[in-house]
Amino acid sequence: MTKRVIRIEGMSCGHCVNWLSQALMRIDGVEDAKVDLEGQQAKVSFDEGRVTNEMMSNAIERAGYSAVEFKDAG
Repeated sequence: MTKRVIRIEGMSCGHCVNWLSQALMRIDGVEDAKVDLEGQQAKVSFDEGRVTNEMMSNAIERAGYSAVEFKDAG
């Protein structure tokens, strides 16, 4: 399982957190998505064979936010 931290712009409230969590969890191959409003980021665990950064970025953008940076979380 790969873990990645995604820095996200545009979040302002708890609704944003819930909306983004749902958007990421809808991707087939994402096992867990924890969105942090204060840190303006999401920690995502996923199957790297089935999920790409582009897929996660597209889901975030469709939800109305911007994925600005991806980092491996180890």
